[in-house]
Amino acid sequence: MARTERPARPEAADEDPAVRSVMSTHLVGIVPGASLQVALQLMVARHVRHLPVVDGPTDRRCHRMVAETDVLRGLVASRGPFGTASLHVDDVARTAGVVRPADRLSDAARVMHETSADAVLVEDRGELTGIVTAGDVVAAAARMPPTHR
Repeated sequence: MARTERPARPEAADEDPAVRSVMSTHLVGIVPGASLQVALQLMVARHVRHLPVVDGPTDRRCHRMVAETDVLRGLVASRGPFGTASLHVDDVARTAGVVRPADRLSDAARVMHETSADAVLVEDRGELTGIVTAGDVVAAAARMPPTHR
């Protein structure tokens, strides 16, 4: 279903900032074959809740991500009624929503909603450049003038 795009009023431009102004460029990636234990240890050590899944250390393209909740659910599921299973990031990673740096924050929020995720990856010309989380959306909304809350 196509939607009609209308440019924002000039006075409303700051109410819906560009993704580049709120995204985090602090990216910590992980390879698909890493164990879930390694993924969780990396998240704790680097203070992140999402890991883009990349094929190698120089891979800057990414369309999958693993969230802290995915890792924890996988760790719990690996201890099933028939014994333990060795699960890897590839087993729990999901396709990530992707936006561009010039997109509006409302676009990132819409993609999060459509994909039932709490983060989207940011790509510029096919290269991974950042991440926007639900926390970033809330922080940006908190800076809005009181009349718009």
